[in-house]
Amino acid sequence: MRIAYFTPLPPSKSGIADYNAELLPRLANGAEISVFVEHEKEFRENQNRQDYAVFDAAHFDEIHRQAPFDLCLYHLGNNPWHEYIYERALKTPGVIVLHEHCLHHLIAWKTLGREDRDGYWDEMFYAYGRNGARVAEMRSYGAVSSEYQQFLMPLNHRLVNRSLGIIVHNAYAASQLEEPPSDIPVRIIRHHLSPKALELDEFDREDCRRSLGIPEDAFVIASHGFVTESKRIPVVLRAFRRLLDMLPNAFYVIVGEDHWRWSVAPLIEEMDLGDRVRITGYVTERDFFRYLKAVDCVVNLRYPTAGETSGTLIRSLGAGKPVIVSDFGQFGELPDEICLKVPLGPNEEKDLCARMQALAYRPNLRERLGRSAADWIRRECDIDRSAAGYLEFAEQIVRREMSGRNRSRLSGVGYDFDFRGSPTIEFDHSEALEYIRNFFVDDPHASSYIGLHCERLLRTVELVPAGDGRQRLLDLSSYLQMPLLAHKYGDFDEIVVTNWWEGEPTEKIQSVRNATTGEEVTFPMKNLDVERDVFPFKDGYFDVALCCELIEHLREDPMHMLTELHRVLKWGGLLIVTTPNIAGAFSLRESLAGRSPYIYGLYNRKNPADRHSREYTPVDVRIALESAGFKVVRLFTGNVWHEADEEFLRWLDQTGVPRDLRGDNIFALGRKQSRQIDRFPHELYD
Repeated sequence: MRIAYFTPLPPSKSGIADYNAELLPRLANGAEISVFVEHEKEFRENQNRQDYAVFDAAHFDEIHRQAPFDLCLYHLGNNPWHEYIYERALKTPGVIVLHEHCLHHLIAWKTLGREDRDGYWDEMFYAYGRNGARVAEMRSYGAVSSEYQQFLMPLNHRLVNRSLGIIVHNAYAASQLEEPPSDIPVRIIRHHLSPKALELDEFDREDCRRSLGIPEDAFVIASHGFVTESKRIPVVLRAFRRLLDMLPNAFYVIVGEDHWRWSVAPLIEEMDLGDRVRITGYVTERDFFRYLKAVDCVVNLRYPTAGETSGTLIRSLGAGKPVIVSDFGQFGELPDEICLKVPLGPNEEKDLCARMQALAYRPNLRERLGRSAADWIRRECDIDRSAAGYLEFAEQIVRREMSGRNRSRLSGVGYDFDFRGSPTIEFDHSEALEYIRNFFVDDPHASSYIGLHCERLLRTVELVPAGDGRQRLLDLSSYLQMPLLAHKYGDFDEIVVTNWWEGEPTEKIQSVRNATTGEEVTFPMKNLDVERDVFPFKDGYFDVALCCELIEHLREDPMHMLTELHRVLKWGGLLIVTTPNIAGAFSLRESLAGRSPYIYGLYNRKNPADRHSREYTPVDVRIALESAGFKVVRLFTGNVWHEADEEFLRWLDQTGVPRDLRGDNIFALGRKQSRQIDRFPHELYD
């Protein structure tokens, strides 16, 4: 089994790099592994490995093309070290190892961190639909942004849906996967214990303290790793200050780097703890273990959590140290026999101090917890057991791949946002009008309709992609004019139209003949009530759908139509909606004059359904499309029913109201880019 393995490696300062440096030699005993790294220093310092090969990630495509791998395995964390892995995992599906279920910080960094607001919007819209889009818009402009918001919206949906299988290190992380397909394998493989932690058994505690400058008679508490807000170091410091009142010889060591943004150094100074608290900065692996041997207990709090299993926590437990953790998420899964837990809430500081005090005054408790922790961790988190789990799971996924089960699922999974703008239909307006008029010379009603709607018809067809002979187009409630123009000037494999009539048949063939040329064009026409019926088409069948001058006629449930259009369009499929604009200059002028603002609100005695039930604003249309999972890629208005009143527009200009959406008809293009549907948006439904 040949595995392409994506991970950072030392000397990069990454816990995942250290994790894989320990795991890879064991994996290499059961598979042929090629590791792909991003940074030149990672490649340079690992290229001469004998047990596995190391390559620059830029060469993956070439190597994979020459000798295809059986499986790609991607290690992902919630930080910039893993951007190249994230992008490759989307492009070439494989098994993803989520060391943290939350990827929001990584995605925010690679989008907003580079001023790519659209990229962040796309990710949030994909995962959370319209609600995510609103959060993205507010955050992009500085209105809303918090660490907690990022943890609440982990942004793993896109990657999870694009994977062949998922490995996590704890049940909490597995529970936080966003809508994983029911048939995708998810495996929990515990974070292994570093074999180097076992070497601590031979270390001398007093020697370690002397070499590190730690008082030999102190009760030493430690927290390990890079300082982050979620590690709750300020809570630990306040609890530690309480402890000092009872235990003046207590000493607290933060073994890791302070954070540039959430620095705790000023708080230590403010609390006058400088002589009892030490921040070591980044330490070598050797010094990390010396500190671990030197301490009496470890505090490892975490809230909010990204679902990570702390490697330093596993090392601490495996080294037989008594540990205090937060009673939340993955930390709450640890057996009560191997650690002490602190509930979240208003008493967190007080409870933490009580547990530190208990460990300080009860050496038997320290010894019992440490022994139980070492026994449990060394058994459950054995590195050979972990490696065997990886290899067994990889073999399972390879067998699934050979059976074709994953290929059939992934073929229908949309994930891409990079939609190239395809050429749109081009034509001579006069020629096009003459062409469609000649199909309806014997139909006065149709001829009158063309005369009234000609400007709107032509503008709409100019928005339709030209096609390349492979696309399918759907036109709802069609009068056939636009399908005829798409047929003549576009290149579609299939054009389907719908209309609605009472009774049978459910489908008929609609043919029209050009009176001048004799050309006969035939379309299959479905009988469809767009507010009630399930559309008689397969999921993802069409590339383009037209919903023109229809939504304003719907009386009860326009979102049913839009959600069905979402279903039958392919991922990235284009929906074109046109409808009168009740917020246009014409409607505003009519309203101010005391008249109805409707473009067409008259009761129709011959055809009651022709009357508009509701006319929309551009904002309404955006709400409806985004609620149905469509990204609005273009939204504009034009005057197709009435001439612009320049004097009134100048008056509007004085009020500061912009002109750009004041035409009397709305033209909107939406692209299917989310599966999250807001079925009844509150702005449109009671």
